[in-house]
Amino acid sequence: MKQFKKIKILLASIFGIAVAYSCGDQFLETVPQNAITDAAYWKNDKDFESGVNAAYFSLQWDGASFPWFVLANIPTGDVKPNENNDFFSIEALNFLATNGEFRNSWSACYQIITRSNLVVSRIEKAAAGEISAPMKQRLSGEAKFLRGFAYFNLARMFGGVPLITDEQSANSAIDVAKAPVEQIWQQVIKDLTDAAAALPAKYDDANLGRATKGAALGYLAYAQMYVKDWAKAAKASEDLVAVGTYNLVPDYKKSFAQENENNEETVFEVQYRDSQLGWGPSRNGHYFPQHLAPRGIGEEYAPYGGWGNQLPTDQIVKAFEKNDKRRQAQILVEGDPAYFGFKMEKKWTTTGYCFTKWWQGPNTNDHSLINLKQLRFAEVLLNYAEIQNELGKTADAYTHINRVRARAGLAAKVVGTKAQCMDDIMQERRVETVCEYNNWYQLTRTGRAADFLRKEYGRALKPFQVLFPIPQAELDINKALVQNPGY
Repeated sequence: MKQFKKIKILLASIFGIAVAYSCGDQFLETVPQNAITDAAYWKNDKDFESGVNAAYFSLQWDGASFPWFVLANIPTGDVKPNENNDFFSIEALNFLATNGEFRNSWSACYQIITRSNLVVSRIEKAAAGEISAPMKQRLSGEAKFLRGFAYFNLARMFGGVPLITDEQSANSAIDVAKAPVEQIWQQVIKDLTDAAAALPAKYDDANLGRATKGAALGYLAYAQMYVKDWAKAAKASEDLVAVGTYNLVPDYKKSFAQENENNEETVFEVQYRDSQLGWGPSRNGHYFPQHLAPRGIGEEYAPYGGWGNQLPTDQIVKAFEKNDKRRQAQILVEGDPAYFGFKMEKKWTTTGYCFTKWWQGPNTNDHSLINLKQLRFAEVLLNYAEIQNELGKTADAYTHINRVRARAGLAAKVVGTKAQCMDDIMQERRVETVCEYNNWYQLTRTGRAADFLRKEYGRALKPFQVLFPIPQAELDINKALVQNPGY
């Protein structure tokens, strides 16, 4: 059971918003918009903390709760949709600028950026005594991490995008052109470097879930991989390990368990707490368990009886080696032991399988409380293996690959060539992180997406489709924007 105190959240800004972020069991409380003015706000530590909390909240709604998941998984083919034309189009690699998943993903990132910019700006303008020195450092670090994280996601989804790092006002430019993707990556690296220097290694129980030094270092290493600065990527990875708070949870399944959230394997996870406020953006939970559980199995097994909307394919099931503990820990097949009393049979889904990673038994809450992990130490190790391999340290790379395999109950891989090492890393990523948030981007970043889709699913990915289209709605309102090539 998470042990956190309630914190009343308020953010009065140029948009007149009053929103909050759920850190652990903290929750949203809407405050009348006429209760406080911008001029009377930003006067103490709590005001600034509430501003950061609002930026965290943007991770949840129309971000991690589904659009980011859809774009990270369905294009790979390993996660098959069972309804929704937007999902089917993405599965078919028919990337349309009018697809709502692209717009929701874009909007969530820019909401994070807008709110983070506001906090950074107000902290810089704060008069003496309005914010304490420790909070100024920490909250600035959190805001810069969130901004860097948002631009990290935008760059890998869309490439070059409008780069906005100032507080927005009624006088701000409406039409903003795309910055080159190289400039976006440099901003990501700067923000995450600053965040790593400012953030603590860990928090007390009341603040679990906030960005840490390790989270900033994990994404910093990842960003350096995109720009192929392997030496700096290695340094960030080594600094993360040196923090000393990260390890693999011995039981893979337990690393995702609701009762074991924010554990030693978590580098960064989005926090949820069901607010029981019904459907809509006010709620503070998600509905992954319903989507993953087989359709119509009943509320005694899954929330709302299961919807069966996101399914494993035969290809991903067969991608697991024999005796890989990760298969049964996240995918149910016919013949497996009962799962919370439910016995899987092929008749229950159109593929004959179902995912269990975010479905953890029956639940009567409106929405799931399960935190959604964005980056885990296991993936950091596999990233570090790739970095070492690129630096010519292939034997060292296999040390990290085999550490991940050992947890899965698999024999160590023998040291191979540089090319074989990369194949082994990609295989481990596929089965280790399916149904999470990075698999598609690992394929596109490494130039392997087209070959993977052709071999596994007989689908043809055009070269320009390694980036998604700029959402049409954004092109309509920002006349300086131009569509990505090919769309």
